[in-house]
Amino acid sequence: NFPIVGILFEQITLSRFTRNFAMMLKAGMPITHALAIAAEAAGNHYIASRIVEMKNSIERGDSLLRSARSTEVFTPLVLQMISVGEETGSIDSLLDQVADFYDEEADYSLKRLAESIEPILIVVMGGIVLVLALGVFLPIWDLGSAAMGRG
Repeated sequence: NFPIVGILFEQITLSRFTRNFAMMLKAGMPITHALAIAAEAAGNHYIASRIVEMKNSIERGDSLLRSARSTEVFTPLVLQMISVGEETGSIDSLLDQVADFYDEEADYSLKRLAESIEPILIVVMGGIVLVLALGVFLPIWDLGSAAMGRG
C-alpha cells in the first residue's frame, strides 16, 4: 500500500513466486506441491495465503488460470502467461520469462527510488550543515558584537 515501495515489493514477490514455481514445474513436481512450496518462498504472507487458496482451488478441480484469477493477486501479465502456458503446455518457460521481466522491473524501480530519494537527502544534509554552522558562528558573532559595543 506504500506509494513507491509497495509496487517494488509486489514486483519482487511476483518475481520470486514465478521463478520458484517455474523451476519446480521444470523439475517435474506436481502443480499442487509446487504451489505449496512457492507460497512459502514468496516472502509475503498475504500473497502466500492467496497462493495456498489457489492450491486448494486446483485440488477441488479448477484450472490454474481460473484459480489464479480468483486470488486477485496476479497482474494481467502473469494471468496471460498462465493462460498461454496452459494451452501450449509450457507454463514453466513462460513463467521464467515473467520472472525475468519482473526482475528487470524491480531493478528499474530501485534505481528510480534511489534517484527520487537523492534530492531529499541533499536538502536534509544541507539543513544539518546549516544548523551546525549556525551553532558555531552565532556565538562568535555575539562575541564580536559584544566586543564592539563595549569598545
